Amino acid sequence: MIYFDNAATTKPFSSSLPEESGLYWNPASLHGGGFLAEKALEDARTRLAKYMGILPEELYFTCGGTVSDNLAVRGYLQGKKGGRIITSEYEHPAVYECFKSLENEFEVVYLKPENGIVSALAVEKALTEDTRLVSIMQVNNETGAVNPVAEISRMLRRKKIPFHTDAVQGFLKGGAFDYSCVDFASFSGHKNHAPKGIGGIYIKKGIRIRPLIVGGGQEKNIFSGTVNVPGAVAWADAADYLIENAEKDRQTVCRINAYLREQTTLLGGVVLSPEKASPYVLSVAFEGYIAENILHFLSERQMYVSTGSACSSKKSSRVLKACGLERYSKNTLRFSFSGENTLTEAELFCSALSEALRTLIKIK
Repeated sequence: MIYFDNAATTKPFSSSLPEESGLYWNPASLHGGGFLAEKALEDARTRLAKYMGILPEELYFTCGGTVSDNLAVRGYLQGKKGGRIITSEYEHPAVYECFKSLENEFEVVYLKPENGIVSALAVEKALTEDTRLVSIMQVNNETGAVNPVAEISRMLRRKKIPFHTDAVQGFLKGGAFDYSCVDFASFSGHKNHAPKGIGGIYIKKGIRIRPLIVGGGQEKNIFSGTVNVPGAVAWADAADYLIENAEKDRQTVCRINAYLREQTTLLGGVVLSPEKASPYVLSVAFEGYIAENILHFLSERQMYVSTGSACSSKKSSRVLKACGLERYSKNTLRFSFSGENTLTEAELFCSALSEALRTLIKIK
């Protein structure tokens, strides 16, 4: 099997699977098992916060990136009305749909990426005196475009405007990043070789967010529900490995990305990812071919890719439309990598891709 769909989800490291941790106790229980679970949970929080560049008490565990995005956007804006809120046209649905749902309460501005990214200047030009919140993703999940989050944050901080970034595709992809530069950030463990069902939200000290659900008040009442201790520990263990191997993994991924850029171009593909995109994501269009047909051809040979975001794979790509590339919506494949992939896999993959393009009927 060759797996080039790591932006959708990553394979959990075997050493980090939750059933192997033994930490099934409820961390809120007062007995010895509960104490051990709480200790393990706080250790995981401390390790992850270190890699995020934030304080442990600023990291709240959730069940995934979608919940974290909703908490940041809707949780912060809950109870507020009027004013402008700003995001981009190519945000992940977890952010984009939050903003769409708030159009009756706020003036919502959707910024169009230019040359694949949303610049600090574009954000600044959209600001008004009553701007309530800005949310711009760190790395686009379909093209790999990397937005200048730190630069946007510096500008917004001078103007005292809260800033959220969806960091799901950015965290631990090539090393550490200091997320303390923003006010909120959303994370998802299964994008970092942890099991599904664990995520996190960073909330800078002093920023207030209202919970979206009520219950037992876990995670300081930010996200009620019994905390997924095995998932949190697995995520922290995976993060330890990814940080330790960050340079080696990045070099591997860069070589694979460069090879596929070259070979897919030779096969007639059009690379849609910006030149300075994250090496972990590569978007390529094959004009005249239905991307889904290529995907199934490869899948039959146990080579797995996607036609875009796994969250909206059956719809026309809003991301490509936002980037002015809508004409490629039905022709585009997304390849996404991890340090577990190899150049040999890329070579075998290109051979199968070449066969697919020779075999499948090209439409006019």
